[in-house]
Amino acid sequence: MLELRLRRAGPEIPLDVALSCAQGELLALVGPSGSGKTSVLRAIAGLLPVESGRVVVAGQVWTDSATGLHRPPEARRVGMVFQHYALFPHLDAVDNVALGLPTRLSRALAREHAQSLLADMRLADLGHRRPHELSGGQRQRVALARALARATGDGEPGVLLLDEAFAAVDQPTRHALWDELMRLRERHPLPVVMVTHDLHEARLLADQLCIVDGGQALQCGAPERVLAGPRNARVAELVGLRDVFSARFEKAAPGEACLHWGTERLSTRDKNRIDEGTLVHWVVSGEFVHLHREPLVGPNVLRARVERLRRLGDSAHLLLHLPGPEARLHQTLSAREVAALRLEEGAQIWVHLDPRGLHVMPVKTGEPAP
Repeated sequence: MLELRLRRAGPEIPLDVALSCAQGELLALVGPSGSGKTSVLRAIAGLLPVESGRVVVAGQVWTDSATGLHRPPEARRVGMVFQHYALFPHLDAVDNVALGLPTRLSRALAREHAQSLLADMRLADLGHRRPHELSGGQRQRVALARALARATGDGEPGVLLLDEAFAAVDQPTRHALWDELMRLRERHPLPVVMVTHDLHEARLLADQLCIVDGGQALQCGAPERVLAGPRNARVAELVGLRDVFSARFEKAAPGEACLHWGTERLSTRDKNRIDEGTLVHWVVSGEFVHLHREPLVGPNVLRARVERLRRLGDSAHLLLHLPGPEARLHQTLSAREVAALRLEEGAQIWVHLDPRGLHVMPVKTGEPAP
């Protein structure tokens, strides 16, 4: 179990985060460049000083500002994997991995253990090769093996940190590395903290997703909950929900509410967290948006016009003009769906917004309109 609470002031890399990651769990940190994601990793590794904070791994305290305790980086069982491998070009794969093992091991034992870790990564026959003789995916698997050696080498509790580890490889190789990471987690249940800009990657791999911005953890939780239910408009923007609308909240029957949105009244759920008449933002994720050529009977059915249609191979991006105030909705469909709906620019279409998928967020004081 990794638990941390970090605070660091200053104009350069401010931090104010509290996170936890269970044994065998993967926590993904997602946010814009300069938001503090890598700083969190560096603080865990002991490479970034903090004003106040506490880092605990499996009950072992690594940092505690209250008592002045700071375990140096070399004394922490931290395996780090970077975007550009960071392998030593003059060493073969076995010796690169062996560098992560405790120095008390003889060279022969270290190479034997390193060879075993390479076999875990399905590189048993490539241990003699130097980095320039390996493909990008193979080099990154060597880097993973070395990080694993560092995090587990002497039996002490450790943690694995991935800093945009798969960003430098092509898409097929990235998919293969995702599979490798999943298998690695099954064999070695460590806390894993991953920095990524790729929401698809985070959604696929992570048990927890944390949205970081300005050095703060804005929202953490299961990926599907964060992506479908952002806490505020900024989180919605950072998780890729491009369309954020404003409305007035009105309670209806128990457990039900409606949103006054221009001339429209949209049905949604009432979780008893928002007062009557409150100004709110609302979003809807793509899986709750359904398009039809003919009108439906029921709530939240809106007539729309296809303002823009861009085809990209087996998918297409649509911009729909809705009847609300300045209302434009972005959607991505498969090429098959576009053909079945006979969509083209200028076409009229009916949009059904599933009430279960409308996520409502109170507007903060001073928050700009979307």
